[in-house]
Amino acid sequence: MAEFGAKYPCFLKSGESAGVVIGKLVSANLTVNLASGELYADDALAEQASEFASGTIAMETDDLTDANAAVIYGATVSESVVTYNKDDTPPFGCLAYYKVLMRNGVKYYKGYYYPKVKAAIGNDNAQTRGSSITFQTAQTTFTVFPDSDGKWRQTKEFTTASAAVAWIDGLCGISS
Repeated sequence: MAEFGAKYPCFLKSGESAGVVIGKLVSANLTVNLASGELYADDALAEQASEFASGTIAMETDDLTDANAAVIYGATVSESVVTYNKDDTPPFGCLAYYKVLMRNGVKYYKGYYYPKVKAAIGNDNAQTRGSSITFQTAQTTFTVFPDSDGKWRQTKEFTTASAAVAWIDGLCGISS
């Protein structure tokens, strides 16, 4: 299987019914943190356990609108001014996107759904225009938690991109 694309990052704040499309997806990189332990007995490894503890998704999008920043980071928007406060509390929510896969020359679309995440604002970079243009992106790190049932991720494969989008829309309260 070859992976060569990712699209349509969506976020739904917990307790809300309408989510947001964050922007156009540049990258989403998951790091899984495991709680693990080993028991040695009779001079040999007798038991070993590794369990999901948490995860982080380093996400880059082409843009993050002010309205979406308020939803994702807990910032406030008043009279077109976004205010970020040290006491802002990003809300819990769910996150979803899909990847484009290829197996034996046939495209598939795999949806990824994280039922409980919390965002942290990323670095903000700026660069003057010189002899070439360098685009900057919006960076957000989502911490992935297990939900009340212990689920931390769900995936589903589709044969069309539109079916993957419909699945994500349903999970994240996105209306077309």
